[in-house]
Amino acid sequence: MILPVIAALSSGVVMKKMEVTQVFSPHFKDLWEEWELRGVVFVSLTLQILLICMGNRRKYIHFAWFRGVVWLAYLMADAVAIYALGIITNKLTKLNSQSVDAKTRLNAFWAPFLLLHLGGPDTITAYALEDNELWLRHLLSLVTQTGVTFYIFLMAWTELNMSTLSAVMIFAGLVKYGERVYVLWTASSEQFRDSIPDPPPNYSKILEQQKLMEAEGYDVILHEVIEVRDVILEYNVDGAADFSREEKSLNPEQLYKRKQRELLAARGLVNIFQRLFADLLLREEDRDTSRSVLKDMNFLAAFNIIEIELGIMYDLLYTKAKAIHTSWGFARRITGFFLICIVLVLFILIKDQHYSVADLYLTFILLAVAIFLEIYALVVLLFSDKTARWLIKEKKFAVLDFINRVQPLTKRRRWSRHMAQFSLLSFAIKEKHLPCHQILEFLHIDEKVEKLFYKYHEKVTDDLKQHIMSHLRDLKEETQPPQITRGSRVLKKFEKLDVFRWSIELEFDQSILIWHIATELLCHLGKGDSLTNPPQSEGNINESIKPTSEISKCLSRYMLYILVMYPMMLPTGIGRIKFRETYVEAMKFFNEFHKPDKPNAAASHNDGDSQGYSNYVMKCAAFCSSAWQHINNLVKGKPDLTSAYNELRKQVKTNLNLTVGKGDRSKYVLFHGCRLASQLDEIKNEQDKWTIISGVWVEMLCYAASKCKGSYHAQQLRRGGELQTHVWLMMAHYGLTDHFQIPHAPAIAELIRQ
Repeated sequence: MILPVIAALSSGVVMKKMEVTQVFSPHFKDLWEEWELRGVVFVSLTLQILLICMGNRRKYIHFAWFRGVVWLAYLMADAVAIYALGIITNKLTKLNSQSVDAKTRLNAFWAPFLLLHLGGPDTITAYALEDNELWLRHLLSLVTQTGVTFYIFLMAWTELNMSTLSAVMIFAGLVKYGERVYVLWTASSEQFRDSIPDPPPNYSKILEQQKLMEAEGYDVILHEVIEVRDVILEYNVDGAADFSREEKSLNPEQLYKRKQRELLAARGLVNIFQRLFADLLLREEDRDTSRSVLKDMNFLAAFNIIEIELGIMYDLLYTKAKAIHTSWGFARRITGFFLICIVLVLFILIKDQHYSVADLYLTFILLAVAIFLEIYALVVLLFSDKTARWLIKEKKFAVLDFINRVQPLTKRRRWSRHMAQFSLLSFAIKEKHLPCHQILEFLHIDEKVEKLFYKYHEKVTDDLKQHIMSHLRDLKEETQPPQITRGSRVLKKFEKLDVFRWSIELEFDQSILIWHIATELLCHLGKGDSLTNPPQSEGNINESIKPTSEISKCLSRYMLYILVMYPMMLPTGIGRIKFRETYVEAMKFFNEFHKPDKPNAAASHNDGDSQGYSNYVMKCAAFCSSAWQHINNLVKGKPDLTSAYNELRKQVKTNLNLTVGKGDRSKYVLFHGCRLASQLDEIKNEQDKWTIISGVWVEMLCYAASKCKGSYHAQQLRRGGELQTHVWLMMAHYGLTDHFQIPHAPAIAELIRQ
């Protein structure tokens, strides 16, 4: 009884397979086999062009779509090249003992180019820091894929001309892939840490000298001296402008000289402070050296030096800078360029009429793209900051002037110079709406997608930089070891610490949420308005306090963005959980304040008596009608942010003194934010009020920066850079960070004969 059933099932499976094979006709299969390799090789070429043109731009482009394209190209590049090598190997294996025809020989000639593609472009070797830790995997891939390429080379060996050209290209690809493995290895955490050692004092030599002197009859006295690190900062350029002057007051020649000095100073300092990215210790001499360089420096010049340093660190961690920014690296680029050009010329001279036109054109494209990659790499090397520094140091000003005319030093981009913004109340009120909101909600990904939709960027202004620098210099001038606070310094300065102490002594992520809500509410208050008499718009803010209020709002939304998107850059906490609780509470309130019209009867139809197919159809119709009605309501009655904020101020009774248990405080963040806004609004002097708010946000920014690990800051370099990372490195230059120790320099015994 069972056997007939099994036979019937088997016959059904066979029939299904026959139906599937009939879909793909022999003509389609032949067409696929003919064009599969060409298509894959062309895709590999396209990915290489994308990577070399876009890879180095990640450090100053912050758009998410741009990072997505680079991420996709980076992941696909190796897989596509290996797949193409597999296709060529399969074709050669199928020939068995047959002679290799001209088409197969030309296809085999493509294998070295694929090995060259596996070596990757100079502008990107790692998409993230974690990719550097996979250097051993790439080393294994180097061995295996080189072996596959040699196998193809030997299998296709029929004539000397093509084989010689293949051997030259295999050598070029092997060098390129070897460079990639070497750079990944040097940028891995362990090797990067070992590459910047801190040599211990030579005590054994001192003791040996002491014994010799005592044997000769001398009285030896041990004298303690301090070891001074030999750091050469060659940033003195003849005729250079003073660092203390503003850039606006400099003529083009003076500004050009200043940029040269900034390059030299940054290159000298990065040799010291790259230790932070390896979680190594700094010494007091390092701090004193950086302070002497940044002393009396204009705030823009100081931030430019930090910008250059972080650009150099990006190159060391994510590109082939370690391999190519040497004399040998430059020689390899020149040699590779000429070798590929020679291969192109010799290939043109080969007379063979058996190549198909498509294969011949694709081969020329492969050679042309290989030459383009080498030229682009040379151009990137020529216009790098390290090359400019070397030209300044060697006094090759003629070459530097030519480079400066093509790409001025004053216009080089090393980070995005923008900071992301995110508003909790705007997110809760649904100020912006996606047309497909209900579909995303049905898939339970609405919140994640909308976070990206509500994020935007603001430029880091000179006023903000000056505000931050003023705070850091005030900290540096303190006689006692500076204490990084979360707002107490500015509150103490204005004698408001007792009033607002409660808001800065909560958990740090909760303080961010409370101050963010208060800042958002106050930013919509106009001149002469108060929480009891709300304004009509935020455009009425006094022009004299507008710069300070803009700084407060931008820092408020930036710190919330860090809390929501990258909480690992903040002290350990449960910020995301508290954000979600506050977001839900605010959304409930705003939904009550602004209720859309009820959907029509079709949308509200939910008759439980309907059965079967009719019930399913009615549910689908109700869902579609509800979604369409939801979109229409949003278009007709888009919520007004200012009026919603005013309603929030009216409804939340901030005069109540609620006593909330410590474990439940996150549920009352919305209330505490409104309470804080009411207390701040009691400050009659508008200038003092916004100075306090901006000062608290600057202190919070510095506190968060000092608590973040160097590896997390290094991760942000590939996302266009973060303001918090620049503040962190600036604080390190002033000796203000506390997530690493700055021990005293080791004492060295000096022998004195008497």
